[in-house]
Amino acid sequence: MKKFITFIILLTIIMIGYIVSISLYLPTSDKLQKVDAIIAVSGGDTSGRAMHAISLYQEGWAPKLIFSGAAADPLSASNARVMMSIAASRGVPPSAIYIDEAARDTKENAHKTKEIIKNANSVILVTSDYHQRRVYREFKKVLNSDMKIINSPAKDKYWGRKSWFLSPYGWWISITEPLKLLFSRMTL
Repeated sequence: MKKFITFIILLTIIMIGYIVSISLYLPTSDKLQKVDAIIAVSGGDTSGRAMHAISLYQEGWAPKLIFSGAAADPLSASNARVMMSIAASRGVPPSAIYIDEAARDTKENAHKTKEIIKNANSVILVTSDYHQRRVYREFKKVLNSDMKIINSPAKDKYWGRKSWFLSPYGWWISITEPLKLLFSRMTL
């Protein structure tokens, strides 16, 4: 019985350590500064990501908005087009919006938006807070090494720093995202 109690205590300590570590490690953000474009990639809470990027645009951090993401369902509008519609409904002029409707994953987001931002020297990168570190890594690998990338994560309605461990989806994200980040590091 004593071994079982010791095991439970040790397991609890490990779980608490994991919860704290993931909550602190995954989200990353930088001090905002004016850039050439704001890039928002879809996934998870796509509308939350779009709204954060739109707010940054409306605050004057960049003159262009780029939305990247294919359709989850090929028979419906792409995530990029949905984000563009949200931006248009919030008063962003169509001339300031660029979209990539082909990217199906994080790596493709980086490759496809590279084609759109050929002359840019700096961007603000927007995604969900849990996803920010991996998106930054993928974009850093693909974009010009001189490109300044500023992280500005959006709050995600499905994952929060202080509450992700309260839902099965939060656990799923918090287990798979570090693995995807590790894989991303291995494919440098």
